[in-house]
Amino acid sequence: MADFFEKITGGIDKGIKAVSSKGKEFLETTKLKGEIKDVQNTIENKFQALGKKVFEMVNRGELSEGDLRADCIEITSLFKKITELEETIKRVELEALKMRHGADIILCNKCKSPNKSDAKFCMNCGSAIIEEKLEGKTCPSCGVPIKEGAKFCMRCGGKIE
Repeated sequence: MADFFEKITGGIDKGIKAVSSKGKEFLETTKLKGEIKDVQNTIENKFQALGKKVFEMVNRGELSEGDLRADCIEITSLFKKITELEETIKRVELEALKMRHGADIILCNKCKSPNKSDAKFCMNCGSAIIEEKLEGKTCPSCGVPIKEGAKFCMRCGGKIE
């Protein structure tokens, strides 16, 4: 009888932890996604202001790359901020998955379903689970990691040399 109650309380404890983990993950990712949206709006505003500045300089015949460079650097730093926030979201989601499914998991590259770390194929979609090697290369404009052989950045469209 004691084993029965231990199983029930153990199941309840596990359920409470899972719900708590899911709620915390939802709140954190929602906050981070809100921050990303704010940064994206700031980028749009900066692009509009930069375009207006270029237009005014051209009309005056005083186009100066040096004056524009600071604005471009600021926009680039905002793209890097988005990349950092997205990486934080991934970490939060992975930690929540580890709490719910155990610490020994990896995500499928295609469907993002949790799988055991030694899995060769995804249990959900059947795709091969391959760890992408990024070789430490990042976009010179926005700092997002890039795959080997990429000619343009997936985030900002910057040319990779």
